[in-house]
Amino acid sequence: MKKTATFFMLFALFFVVNSNSFSQSQRLVLFEEFTNASCGPCAATNPGLKTLLDANTTKVVPIKYQTNWPGTDPMNAQNATQVATRVTYYGVTGVPHGLGDGNVFNDHPGNYTQAMINSEYAVASPFDMVLTHTLSSDYDSIFINLTITCTEAMTVTGPLKCHVAVLENEIQFASAPGSNGEKEFYDVMRKMLPNDQGTAM
Repeated sequence: MKKTATFFMLFALFFVVNSNSFSQSQRLVLFEEFTNASCGPCAATNPGLKTLLDANTTKVVPIKYQTNWPGTDPMNAQNATQVATRVTYYGVTGVPHGLGDGNVFNDHPGNYTQAMINSEYAVASPFDMVLTHTLSSDYDSIFINLTITCTEAMTVTGPLKCHVAVLENEIQFASAPGSNGEKEFYDVMRKMLPNDQGTAM
């Protein structure tokens, strides 16, 4: 199995806000996909989805959760608990399933469009986020520094949490690890830090 360098991403959990704008921050659209290496419809959907996401690398942050159903998925086996937390949070009952910016898009990922990306990208974010990371000399630890700056006057309704996810941007297997024939996987969530419950803000 060939692996590429680990890719680090940040995403903020969704919350309800009322705001009076005094500054604006550029939004990056979050797209989350639930998929599986033994799901035939996932294998049929993922190439088109990858083309769309690759055309929008400056607008979209993708995260892929490899579920433990409908069949074998070795990426899920490496972090089944944290994936299950996200499945439960969104109430996902089948794969493939996609979510854009939380619940703005909640449907089959094959129905996600450029127009939807453009529409969400045009909405300003109430936060600026800057994330930096370093690796330990033996490459067994990641040290992350995250600065979040509120750039709008706002009132928050409900809990506000931040989730940090470590993604692997490309995984290549010599032979398909599941039953759907896929050998290449992209933007796979490997670990949520400090855990899958996020950090209260």
